[in-house]
Parts: sequence; structure tokens; C-alpha cells
Amino acid sequence: MGMSKIVWVCLLITVVVLGSFTASAIPVRQSSANGQGGDVDQWTVLGRTVVIPLSANGKKVTMTRQIICTSDTDRSDGGCASGAYLYLFQLQSSSANVTVNIGKLTKGTFTGNFYGVNICDDSGNDEELCTEDSNESGLSGITFAVKSKTSVAFTVSGAFPSFPAGVTPAEGQGLTFYIQTQQSTSLPIVVPSIGIQ
Repeated sequence: MGMSKIVWVCLLITVVVLGSFTASAIPVRQSSANGQGGDVDQWTVLGRTVVIPLSANGKKVTMTRQIICTSDTDRSDGGCASGAYLYLFQLQSSSANVTVNIGKLTKGTFTGNFYGVNICDDSGNDEELCTEDSNESGLSGITFAVKSKTSVAFTVSGAFPSFPAGVTPAEGQGLTFYIQTQQSTSLPIVVPSIGIQ
């Protein structure tokens, strides 16, 4: 193979490899994946909380959380009848290189697409915390790791991304991580812990 063909093949491989990294590496879900805005009482277990400050090692993050059922017919007796819970954590920060640790999760949760970023999907649901980032361009540099049978971590490398506010106040503003768990019983609800480093 001549030198020009080798260069051409190397360039083609580089373009293909780099092109595969332009999409978000972290899974995303649309906010309408669990219920419709008009049925909010049928899938919300814990509405949006007040802003909660988190700090560690000179880094500061503000967080809002919400707990919802995975479908709009699942809520029953104050919980999710199926035992399937979706935890939303919406974060804002001016710090860099932040790791978000989520612990005290239900054991045996880590199968399938149980984590990622919740993206706003206003055509189907404008009543839950979500990240307003239609082309997912602000999600690069976010990685995920399972730390133990009951804890995981999201790491934001570099500057913490900034996102515009959602269309409605219920959508909030910020980077919205989700974790889905499956409990063996619907109640009591296992509420995860969260911290940063």
C-alpha cells in the first residue's frame, strides 16, 4: 500500500472515531418517558424540594431533587406500586471537576439503562426536573461509575455545564441526573444519599 493510501486510511479512521465521540457518552432519557404533564398526581411521589446546598473540598453545588414513578399509572398509597422509582437530582455549580456520589441505593439495581441525564421533552411532559439541552451538546465530559452494590458516582470533568431554565418552573434549571431503582416492595421508599467531592 502506497504512502498516500496509508495517510488516507488513517484520516478516515480518525474521522470515524472522532465522529463517534460527538454524541453524548452518557445515556439520556426524555422527561415524557414516565408520564404526561396533565397526570402529574399519578406519578409524582415527592415533588421538587427546596434548593439544598452541597459542599466539599472547596467545591459548592446546589441541588433540587424529585422522586417519581416510572409510569403514570403506578402511584399508589404514597409510593410506586411496582417498586420502580426514578430519582431526579438537578444540580448547578460554578466549581470544576465535581464528582457527585449517590449512595444508599437499593441493592441489585444496576442492570440496564438505570442512570443518565433527564432531558426536557416539553411536548409530552413539562412537570418534572429536567435539563434544557435539546442537542445534548452540554453533556460531554460527564462519566458514570458504579462504586459498590449500593452507590454510584457521576463525574463532571472540567467546568460544570450551564443550562438555560426550563420552559416551566417545574422543570427547574441545571444538570439533571436520574437513577432508577427497583425495590422488592413498594414501601417504605428507599431515599438515596447524595454528596460531592
